[in-house]
Amino acid sequence: MAEDRKDKQKVNSKEYIQLFKKTNIITSFGITVISNIAIGGLIGYYLDKWTFNNKVLLLIFLILGIVSGMYNGIKLLMKEAEKENGKDKKS
Repeated sequence: MAEDRKDKQKVNSKEYIQLFKKTNIITSFGITVISNIAIGGLIGYYLDKWTFNNKVLLLIFLILGIVSGMYNGIKLLMKEAEKENGKDKKS
């Protein structure tokens, strides 16, 4: 009886660990993308405020932030996928 409970607890803890790992990956992706967009937007805003004041630089740097954020986010996801594939091949 006691051994069955311990086995169930081990299974549940492994499931929770996998859930936390997946949640961590999703959170890291979101933070990476949003922070790149925010930094690009801030740089564009202040450069535009300092120079032309016609919102062109804001738009350019916002687009660059979006592209950079998606690139870095996908690169992060690909790295995590390679880790998972490496673990699957070893097992």
